[in-house]
Amino acid sequence: MSDIEKLKEIPLFKGLSDSMLEEFSSYFKQTSCAAGDVIFKERSEGDSLYIIVSGEVVIEKALDAEGAAFKTLAILGGGEFFGEMAVIEGQPRFAQARAAKDTAVYEVNRAQFFSFIKEHPGTGISLFSQIMRVTMRRLQHTSSELTMLFDLSRMLTQQHKSPADFFAGAINEARIYLEGNWNVKAYVWNMFNEEYEEIYSWDAFPRQGEPRPLPARPEPGWQGDSAYTMLCAADGKPRACAVFETDKPLTAVEKNSMATIFNTISSIAGSAMVNIEHQAEAAMMARMRQSKNTI
Repeated sequence: MSDIEKLKEIPLFKGLSDSMLEEFSSYFKQTSCAAGDVIFKERSEGDSLYIIVSGEVVIEKALDAEGAAFKTLAILGGGEFFGEMAVIEGQPRFAQARAAKDTAVYEVNRAQFFSFIKEHPGTGISLFSQIMRVTMRRLQHTSSELTMLFDLSRMLTQQHKSPADFFAGAINEARIYLEGNWNVKAYVWNMFNEEYEEIYSWDAFPRQGEPRPLPARPEPGWQGDSAYTMLCAADGKPRACAVFETDKPLTAVEKNSMATIFNTISSIAGSAMVNIEHQAEAAMMARMRQSKNTI
C-alpha cells in the first residue's frame, strides 16, 4: 500500500484530495518502533505530532518518581494521533508514549505543521477541526473516568460486609459511566470451591439466546467486539471478575477507550478487596481475643 493509500485510511485526513495528501506526506518522517520502545517520555520537551500507521501505542502516566509503575491513560491504534498539545501549544509531554506492539508512525514537527497550514489555510482549518473534535472526545472520556474514580474512592471510605459486597457495589457504581447499553454480570472467587460465584447481574437490553457461560478460567480482555471480561487479582490470587456486554459492536477506538476504564476498575477493586479481607480478619481476631479475656 502506498503512503497516499495509507493516509486515506486515517480519519484525520478524511476529505483531503490525493494531491493534498501527497504534498502533506512530504512533511512527514516515518518511524518504526519495536514493541516496548518508548516514543517519548513524560515531561520531555517535544514539538512533534505522531500519527499511527499500524500497531498500537499506550499513553501512560508515571505513578512514582522512578518511573517503575504506570497508569494507562489511553490505548491508541492505527489511524489515531497523539502528541498534539506539543504542536498546538509547545507544551512538555504530560505523559509517556510507548509502543505496545511493533508500530509504525508518521511524525511531523511543529514548524512543518504550521508551514503547511499557512500555505493551505482551508485544509489547515479542516485538520484543526478534526484534531479538536478528537481532543474533546478524549477529554469527555477522561472526565467520565475521573467522576467514576471519585465515586469508587468514596466507597473505599465506607464499611462493607465482605469483599463480595464491595465488588457488587463497585460494579453497580461503575456501570453508570459506561456509554450505551450494557449487560453486566459480576462474580467473586470462592477459594474453597475454587470457582467463581455470581453476585451481581444487570440487564440493560434483552439477551439473544442463553447467557454466555463464564469459563472456569476466563481470559481477560475483549471477547469479540461487544464483550469484555475484567479480572481482578491481588497477591497473586484471583479475587473477582466481571463480564460486560454491549448491544452493538464497538470500533477499535471505542474498545481501547473502554479497556482503560475496565483496567482502572480492576486495579481499584482488587486492592480494595484485599484490604477488606484484612480488616475482616483483624476484626475477627480482636473478637476472639476479647472473648478469651472474658472467659
